[in-house]
Amino acid sequence: MADDDFEKADTDAGANSKPIVRPPNGSALPMNVIEYRDSLIQEYHKGAASIIDRIRKTNKDDSSSLVITLIEEVVKETDHLLGNELVSAHNGDLRDSSVISFKRAEVLEKAIKAIQTRMELERISGLDVDSPAMSIIFRFFFNKAKETFNRMNVGTEISDLFFSTYGEVTENWKKELRDTYEEMKFQQKPGA
Repeated sequence: MADDDFEKADTDAGANSKPIVRPPNGSALPMNVIEYRDSLIQEYHKGAASIIDRIRKTNKDDSSSLVITLIEEVVKETDHLLGNELVSAHNGDLRDSSVISFKRAEVLEKAIKAIQTRMELERISGLDVDSPAMSIIFRFFFNKAKETFNRMNVGTEISDLFFSTYGEVTENWKKELRDTYEEMKFQQKPGA
């Protein structure tokens, strides 16, 4: 349903399609709507001016992390739509509730397609760090490391220190592994 459909439905229902924006201090004085909107966006992104700025602050601005964050943002929006749908239904606005429900289904469909596209790209590239197989591989090597410490009779303190430190060193392992994989893939291409 296009935005025009919403406006037409609101007009037919006698609703005001231009909401009055009130400043956060509660006063009835008009406020610059653009500034107010920007301040709400910054508040939503916890101090960042936009989703891109928020991603850059986390140092996870590679394309894969960006896609994941955007998919998460789209999925989060479905919760906002669900909340609006439930509020409308609770208020007896079944038409609005139905329209929001339809929009939510469209957003979910787009999110599913985005996830499928991401999975297909990872399948083609040969590396899916989020796959269950990756978890099995990590567990296998962690168990082998633990077995090695046991055979060396180094005691639990050394083993615990190793795994604790290893956890810190590999905090951003997915991004680092993707980057390393891409570098190695590029180096292995003929003529590179």
